[in-house]
Amino acid sequence: MSEQLAPIPFVVALAVLAWNIFLAGWIASRHEVPRPFAQITGFCGLLVAPALVVAVATGTDAGSRTVSGIAWLLPLVACAFAFQVIYAIVARLVSVVIGIPILLYDLVIAAVAIGDYLVGLHGSAPIGLQAAVAARDAVIGMTIGRAALLTPLALLVPMIAPAYPARWRLSAVARAVLVLTATVTTTLLVMEWPRGIGAVRSFARALSEPMQARPSGDFLIGMRLFPALDGPPPARAVVADRAMAERFAPDVVLIVLNEEGARGSSLDSLARVLEPLRNDSVRIAIALSVANAAAAPSDAVHLALIERVLVRARPDVLFPAMIDPVPTLLSRATLPPIWWETTLASAARVVKRVRPRTIIGWAASRFDATDSAVYLWSARSASPVGIIGAVSYPSFSGLPAIDARLRALERWHALAASTAGASQAHWLVNVGGLPHAHGDDGQLAAIRHALAWGSRRAWIGGAIIGEAADYDSWLGLRAASGRMRSGFIPLAEAAKAMRDVRVER
Repeated sequence: MSEQLAPIPFVVALAVLAWNIFLAGWIASRHEVPRPFAQITGFCGLLVAPALVVAVATGTDAGSRTVSGIAWLLPLVACAFAFQVIYAIVARLVSVVIGIPILLYDLVIAAVAIGDYLVGLHGSAPIGLQAAVAARDAVIGMTIGRAALLTPLALLVPMIAPAYPARWRLSAVARAVLVLTATVTTTLLVMEWPRGIGAVRSFARALSEPMQARPSGDFLIGMRLFPALDGPPPARAVVADRAMAERFAPDVVLIVLNEEGARGSSLDSLARVLEPLRNDSVRIAIALSVANAAAAPSDAVHLALIERVLVRARPDVLFPAMIDPVPTLLSRATLPPIWWETTLASAARVVKRVRPRTIIGWAASRFDATDSAVYLWSARSASPVGIIGAVSYPSFSGLPAIDARLRALERWHALAASTAGASQAHWLVNVGGLPHAHGDDGQLAAIRHALAWGSRRAWIGGAIIGEAADYDSWLGLRAASGRMRSGFIPLAEAAKAMRDVRVER
């Protein structure tokens, strides 16, 4: 159902954008329009599209380098839209029945836009504005799911006031539809705003949560590097992520590869980049994006891809298929348990033949019935899986969503230990937060909470923090603008403290 509803917010946004541009041009061309009103209306119609483009671009690593200096454009335009509606109401250029709903909508959109800007600039916003951002994500998430929490495409477009009576019946119908849309959206945003406050505040209790010391050194702390690679590692990412790795000193690093990234030349470049880490005794974990394995698991191309990764990159841990830690806009059908079992078994046979020292891993990400079944299969003594992982990210509710996932993992482990004698190592793979939806402190608290939970359980052997940066979505420890988020230094210091208590053998 969510896949069927996913296009709705984008269709509505495009419709409102087209309405704004058309109506602004029509109003500005009328001779009887007051000059100040024509100017503010023309300003809104001219800049709304560029403002939306800038807002989307500032959410990605590539785009932010170019336009981050004008990220204030959308908040400015959103406020101009609200002023345009106020002018139209005061000057009686529009009926209050139409103007008031649009004004309330534009005021809410302006608050969200200002919150977006402050979070992108400083890593946080006042609780009311931060909650407005979270409420916007929750409303759009009703159609596109959790992808709304991390994509810069989750935008709401302000709406211009339709001054003067409609000339045609069709335009009157369009006005009625837009007013209804504005009313419904405003109502939903106001209803979700208290929940947004609750989600943001839910992280407070975990902001300084400490990890349990593990002197035996059996709790590894790692980090994910680079975007999902579809070629050689980008030079800019290599420089920036390597600097972060030097400060963090991870025990293990995770690299995710797309199909193009698993080609011979790309793997050779990756191997050269990873060699200094390998020489420093850092374990290398490589995961293949599930998009690469979406064909039959026994397909010769897929098995050849795995063999190339083993020979050229020489990973210590291989995840033959891993889905995104948080669902993206391009959602995929749920893969059945038999698909995962066959994929892991086929990969294990290649590993045994090519590089037996590599450990096969699998990570639960959705915590649904499929993940539960695959977990129990992976935890069997005869399973080829050596490391069982789990993704830990919050959702619209904030920290309680992480608790729900961790409790599910604990239940699965208890069941497997009592029935199958599970002895596989367990890692928390892709531990992260949602810094744009919940602020930098929310991201830090989400990661601290998962690390503390894992360190207190002897059967959890490690955690990998990810992602390093906002390459394609708002998930990184480094913002798309290059600003290091406030959680990175405390996490690096906490990781160092865990290493300092280890007893040398």
